[in-house]
Amino acid sequence: MQDEFHEEMRCIRRRIANFRKLRNMTQAELADKLHINKNYLSHIENASANKNLSLHMLIRISRALDVELALLTDIDDLYTSDLKNFWSDMKETFEGIKKLNDDMDKMLEQFERADKIFSAAPDKNSDGEKNK
Repeated sequence: MQDEFHEEMRCIRRRIANFRKLRNMTQAELADKLHINKNYLSHIENASANKNLSLHMLIRISRALDVELALLTDIDDLYTSDLKNFWSDMKETFEGIKKLNDDMDKMLEQFERADKIFSAAPDKNSDGEKNK
């Protein structure tokens, strides 16, 4: 039972480090945000550490990283599939936006070509004479 608890804590500690890296934060930046010493944060993230981590500190870390506490403590991977689905949905959304952007770029090129053609064409009045 004790070994299982330590393994679960190692998983939580690794997740803290991974979410910090995902946020492009250094340990020093997160430690400053938490108002703790960088060495203490290093100890928190150290997967081989055997010290307990308080619920209070876990909540502070989840807020500082802007991540749901459940994602940090999801030792049974209940939320992992939700997170994977979220990232998959986001990827599809951004791919759709990229395609739309590409289509709009093509349309803009066509409008620019048409503008050049119509700008270069002589302007004639109803009598067939060129306007001056």
